[in-house]
Amino acid sequence: MHFRHFLKRWLWLLQTHIPFLKHLIRSIYFMTTLFLALLIFVQLIFLAVILLVLSFLIFALIGVPWVPTRSKIGRRMYEMVALKPGEIVMDLGCGDGSLLLTAVKEFGAKGIGYEMHPVLCWMARLRARLAGVSSRMEIHCGDFFKKPLPPHVDVIACYLFPQVQAKLEPKFIAMYPPGTRIVSRTFRYPHLPLVHSEHVGSEMIYFYRIPEAK
Repeated sequence: MHFRHFLKRWLWLLQTHIPFLKHLIRSIYFMTTLFLALLIFVQLIFLAVILLVLSFLIFALIGVPWVPTRSKIGRRMYEMVALKPGEIVMDLGCGDGSLLLTAVKEFGAKGIGYEMHPVLCWMARLRARLAGVSSRMEIHCGDFFKKPLPPHVDVIACYLFPQVQAKLEPKFIAMYPPGTRIVSRTFRYPHLPLVHSEHVGSEMIYFYRIPEAK
């Protein structure tokens, strides 16, 4: 008798409070969703700040800022030099691998990158692995002026300050055969003969070929 009375009382309480419980559950769900969204937003802001600080640190350490190359610009750089599947692209100062990934994923090329900062090297290797192209994309961590460069490349892609490119120019001419294509974002090489240049949005792209020996 007591059990039946207890059961009836609980059923009555549940029926009486069902609207309240539904409202409570909806409120908890809404607040949880809002909290998770805010948490993700804060994490994204934090990541952006970390990347910005990292960029300034790299500039302070090596004198070259890290500015990732957008896919649109990278795509046009490789279209300009008529990059073909299977060709080898070398990127000096490859950062997080953005420019190389465009060559490997969209053009079927093989990428070889050099980057001084170990965090960016790790990011580039991770991105290659996540994209499933790590077998076709090598990342060498260290100073490209001190590390041996590959004996053969078809295209040299870079985004480097003019003083760095001026130091690299005679090295490229000595190492690579006439006709080797060089494509540069924003900054020009001082003496290489220019094949073509064009605006892509607010950016300039320059296309060169290593000349015949005089």
